Amino acid sequence: MTITQPDLSVFETVESEVRSYCRGWPTVFDRAQGSRMHDEDGHAYLDFFAGAGSLNYGHNNPVLKRALIDYLERDGVTHGLDMSTTAKRSFLQAFQDLV
Repeated sequence: MTITQPDLSVFETVESEVRSYCRGWPTVFDRAQGSRMHDEDGHAYLDFFAGAGSLNYGHNNPVLKRALIDYLERDGVTHGLDMSTTAKRSFLQAFQDLV
């Protein structure tokens, strides 16, 4: 298998050098599902990074994906910053009840 080195110059030039760990990954990822990520050339990788541990359900979990698509299709508020929204209320109530 031959892997061509992608052009990473825009990441090296524009992105902060604080995120140096990702500079060691010689690929540009394009899509992901479950525990696998795929680069722009279609090569699959097992994602041990998992969003720094935030992806408990993997990339694009079908149940979560469907809920997100439904929310977007009904024009749910996607950027409310500090405003009160129905989505935030539901989250806070569930958080209070469960945690």
